Amino acid sequence: MRPWAALVVLLCGTFLANLDVFIVVVAMPALERDLGADGGQQQLVLAGYQLVYALGLAAGGRLGDALGTLRVFGLGMAVFTGASVVCGVAPTTAVLVVARMVQGAGTALMVPQVYRAARTLFTGAAQRRAYAAIGAVMGLGAIGGQLLGGWLLSADVLGLGWRAVFLVNVPVGVLALTLLPWAAGCPRPVRHGPVRADLPGIGLAAGALGLFVVPLVAGGAGGMVWWGPACLAASVPVGACFLRHERALEARGGSPLVPPRLLRLDGFRRGIALIILINCGLSAFVLMLGLLLQRGLDWSPLATGLGMAPAAVAFAGGSLLAPRLARGAEPRLLVLASLAATAGYAGCAATALGTDPRLLIGAVCAVGAALGLCVTPALSVTLRTVPDAVAGAASGVVSTAQQLGAALGVCVFGFLFFAQVRATADVVGAFAVTTAALTTTSAAAGVLARDLPRAAAPAGLREDVPGSPAPRDLPM
Repeated sequence: MRPWAALVVLLCGTFLANLDVFIVVVAMPALERDLGADGGQQQLVLAGYQLVYALGLAAGGRLGDALGTLRVFGLGMAVFTGASVVCGVAPTTAVLVVARMVQGAGTALMVPQVYRAARTLFTGAAQRRAYAAIGAVMGLGAIGGQLLGGWLLSADVLGLGWRAVFLVNVPVGVLALTLLPWAAGCPRPVRHGPVRADLPGIGLAAGALGLFVVPLVAGGAGGMVWWGPACLAASVPVGACFLRHERALEARGGSPLVPPRLLRLDGFRRGIALIILINCGLSAFVLMLGLLLQRGLDWSPLATGLGMAPAAVAFAGGSLLAPRLARGAEPRLLVLASLAATAGYAGCAATALGTDPRLLIGAVCAVGAALGLCVTPALSVTLRTVPDAVAGAASGVVSTAQQLGAALGVCVFGFLFFAQVRATADVVGAFAVTTAALTTTSAAAGVLARDLPRAAAPAGLREDVPGSPAPRDLPM
């Protein structure tokens, strides 16, 4: 096994997963023109991917525990790459929507394996550097999506138009699949116990998450749909049934989708809440910044991407710098970084109303750097107390929390943004008001991080589950 080589290959999945959330945004006008996609169909192209992605993450993480990280990652990358080809040649919007959902399924298999590898392959300072690399690649994929998408559309590469934003995934996917056996070191086949899929748990988890996420995504820019509150309310009892089922299955010696002992880890619970808050602000901020530059300041898609590039670099730099600054004191760094993000959001709100775009870009970079400093220690404090045998399940929960936070941020703050636009027809003013409101997410994260030093793993919870794969076992 070549740990760092394996992580680099796995990070290709993280990059593509985040890239494909944002790269498609700039292609919506071309889809409307070439395929006749109406507003609802465009929403399905955007939301179908994220819905399947979010709903499948917990199951994807558990499959990594049962079958091996690299094996499940390879399957997910193959599914994602094949679906990207179908997206790129789709003759109709219906085919494109279905292929995007299949892309989401592939992503749900890939992403949890990256966190599982960081948790089981590395220890100490090396593990913190691995989390830093994950955070940096997440930021580059998310913010760089609009830059790459804008360039592909402006350059009209090979005359492909919007199809290039999907086909660009294919060479990356093929390269990752080609390098995967080499990164694994061609290990001998490893015998695992029989896979005991928690099918009722998967169904209940998908139901609870679907009832929660679908109305948020379906509402889009127009706010909550009329049936949304009923779905949100129904997600609570379904979620309670899921937790009851998982506790009963664990008591019988089964393999629950989300082991309840994870939720008894105080550090894990607090870390999940922290991750939701960080991603809530980050996703809403990236969306509104793109809208401000394109609709408020009339920048082209390529210019918008270039304007967001410094923030991507700052985010990546903050993620890579975080382990050196933390040095085992992640909660303290989280508090300081959260305060910096709060000041950055406020700076963006103030400079957006000015006349010098350089000041705005400077404030955007400050937000990017501060959020980058938040991501790495948040992952570290959340996963460091997790037993190796359930690292995949924990990784699935972490990935799900990221997607839920993103959905919440886009829904809540997106609703506020578009309500301001409808009321005032002033995109710049709406950005300023909404970005000022984003300070609540980073401020709450800072308050939550203050109590993390007292969040330790209860005794006895770091033992492996009998019959589970051994730590650092990443079979093909």
